Amino acid sequence: MAENADKTQLIRDIETLIESDPNAPITSFAMLEFLEIDDLASIKENLLRSKSNRSHENEQWFNELCKK
Repeated sequence: MAENADKTQLIRDIETLIESDPNAPITSFAMLEFLEIDDLASIKENLLRSKSNRSHENEQWFNELCKK
């Protein structure tokens, strides 16, 4: 039962990250339920890394803009 709750939370986290990532591939959220927890954790990790990279790129862009 706890595994199911963990999986549900991972799916919610992934959905939130996908919605906030303009570069994330559009996928059916329903398909996420068929993945194993390890796969979901990997997807979440990749989306978090993408979010971090976007933040870093935005910071660099802003710094360049301020120099002009």
